[in-house]
Amino acid sequence: MTSAAVKRRLSDTTNVQPNKTIKTEDREHRLEHVFQNMRLRRIVKENHGGDINQLAFFFNNKNFNAPFGLDQVKTFDKRGAVQRESTDTSNILATVGGCELSIYDNEHCGDHLDIMSNFDLTPPSAIDDEEESSDKTRLETFCWLYRKRDGLLAVGGTDGLVRIISVANSAEISILKGHTKLIYDVQSHPQSDNIILSTSKDGTVRLWDVDQSKCIAIFEADATVTCFNPSGESFVSGNARGEIRVWNVPSTTETMDDEPITVQKKDSHLVRKMHGDSYIDCIRMANGNVMTKSINGKIEYWNLETEKTVRSYKIRTGENYCRFDVSLDELFFCVGSSQGMVYVYNIKTGKIVTELGHRRATKAVKCCVFSRDSRQIITGSEDGFIMRYDYIDSDTLAEWKAWTKDD
Repeated sequence: MTSAAVKRRLSDTTNVQPNKTIKTEDREHRLEHVFQNMRLRRIVKENHGGDINQLAFFFNNKNFNAPFGLDQVKTFDKRGAVQRESTDTSNILATVGGCELSIYDNEHCGDHLDIMSNFDLTPPSAIDDEEESSDKTRLETFCWLYRKRDGLLAVGGTDGLVRIISVANSAEISILKGHTKLIYDVQSHPQSDNIILSTSKDGTVRLWDVDQSKCIAIFEADATVTCFNPSGESFVSGNARGEIRVWNVPSTTETMDDEPITVQKKDSHLVRKMHGDSYIDCIRMANGNVMTKSINGKIEYWNLETEKTVRSYKIRTGENYCRFDVSLDELFFCVGSSQGMVYVYNIKTGKIVTELGHRRATKAVKCCVFSRDSRQIITGSEDGFIMRYDYIDSDTLAEWKAWTKDD
């Protein structure tokens, strides 16, 4: 990528002084322009042939403080690679699908999406048995954990194990054992890179100390998904019957014994039903409020303290399991449909900003994420497809339009 191309690609939206404050209304308007001018630029087909169940950037927000969205101004070297600090890992993207964990560099020598590492977690006993391999080793979820000079991934799936993978060493370094059935969801603690939460089909949620490979607490939560409060002092759970509960997290000083603390369902708080009996498949926090999604395309945005609804969104997703994402500025969310579309919404106004799609994007979107600067949205779909939508500047769009006329 030439320096002229880089300048042109960034000129429409990144000409912002690092310390200059942008009004929220102006920021929203300019970001909406970014989303409305996105085009499908990259397609990757992973070889496992299964659904991509989750993807996530390694933002490392607990250890790295830097601008994001419109405030992020990138600088490039002569090769076109983004220059960054050693603790800035926001170019690293991971995915899980089938029996594989894959790690990509999203800014390698420009704007490619290049594979860095691949982990096949099929047990040796299942390698020669395709049916056993697909049924017993499917990966469902993961979260990132930062270590100095390393990134760890806590990965869960159908075997009920939480595997801790070191990226720097390309190795599995520990296994957290306790769950007896499929793990739906793994979440990292918002204040600590050593504490994670795992949600299982066995009817429990477990709080773990990763370094000690120790279960701290067992919550009797019949849940499908969880999300920490930003303080880390509580979490919200949702289940297959539309039930939402709030659970207090024991402090580590209460868990000095070898045996984990058991937290019973009666000790949690049952939130009023917002989704009827529909399956809750994703929960996120935004602006101090909770966003809960059910598979019928309904997202509720509500206050954790009062339980009052701030806004309801009815998304044209069809009946679809999809992990949605909230931009780092907490102004927008994106969510995928059963027909391969991705919708971007303004959280505050409830307005749909854009619909992203392509004639080649026909598979159900199972997960989607914003990049740190919000100029890319990446989706994971059925059958192992990754698709990346990029912001295209006005000059390039004009060039493309001219090419179309010439044809």
